[in-house]
Amino acid sequence: MTRLNAATEALAAAYDLALLDLDGVVYLLQQPIPEAAATVGALPGLACEPVFVTNNASRSPEAVAEALRGMDIPARADEVLTSAQVVASGIVQHIGEGGTVLSTGSKALREAIEAEGLLLTDEPREAEAVAFGYTPDTNWRDLAAVTIAARQGAFWAVANLDATLPTPDGPLPGMGALAEAVAIALNRGPDLVAGKPQQPIYQSALARKPGGRAIMVGDRPDSDIEGANRAGIDSLLVFTGVVSPRGALVLPPEQRPTYLGWSLAALTETHPEPKWNEAVDAVECGGWTASLDGDGVLLAGEGADLDGWRALCELTWAAADMRRCDPTRPPKPVGGAAEKLLA
Repeated sequence: MTRLNAATEALAAAYDLALLDLDGVVYLLQQPIPEAAATVGALPGLACEPVFVTNNASRSPEAVAEALRGMDIPARADEVLTSAQVVASGIVQHIGEGGTVLSTGSKALREAIEAEGLLLTDEPREAEAVAFGYTPDTNWRDLAAVTIAARQGAFWAVANLDATLPTPDGPLPGMGALAEAVAIALNRGPDLVAGKPQQPIYQSALARKPGGRAIMVGDRPDSDIEGANRAGIDSLLVFTGVVSPRGALVLPPEQRPTYLGWSLAALTETHPEPKWNEAVDAVECGGWTASLDGDGVLLAGEGADLDGWRALCELTWAAADMRRCDPTRPPKPVGGAAEKLLA
């Protein structure tokens, strides 16, 4: 049975590493999340080290850390892990130091490759590996060069397969869209995908404290949370990015988190336990009760809004898995407090 976990003290105190996604968690479209600076600043006092984990391969760790400090968020370059670093380390593991690499992407990706002792080449037929990262300047000739190198047998590593990237104008084609163009020409996918939800970036992050307990904090269930579940680590889904509490109700098992939080600040908060009353098919949490009603769900009670959503998620996920409810049906409120919550 799916269970959201409880925390009787500040959540981060139970972990050695907090893997923090950036956009949607620490900032949103380059504007800092209000609670981010104070939360990140509190982590050392809870004996929990931050690792800023990003699928973005276009900026160096130094540039990411500098940007975060510009938002008053404490960050060092050695606390940043980019998909460019993971691409470079994955390539050197495959072809060894001194191997030749064709790089299509940013200056940061090229620097990460050189930092691993690899040699850059502009000739696709000479490349032993291809490093493919996003840049808005990518053109047809770049895609053709990647295709030629990979077809000649070069190890093809991609920063991420994010289909879109967020912009002020809405989602626009991302790394995954570019990689798909090459995959269509090759009739196969890449040999290595560095970014979430694939495992290389999680493995690199966890290697920073071998044997330590880690939690992933993200806003994307299909990336941050699914990847954490694959890695066997706990996760915190926050609602400052792409998903809402109502959207969390319909998550499939592989995308369900261990904890829910309004924002990154949930790392410094306690988390109540949703308690099952199996005699009446209900879940209670912080003054709220979610119960089955035919193939739907009722919510009654009052209290902190997030506790109501915790009760709803806990019941809905379990009931959906047992095919006892339709998670796409909106929960029905019972009483004024529930009506306000679900409005």
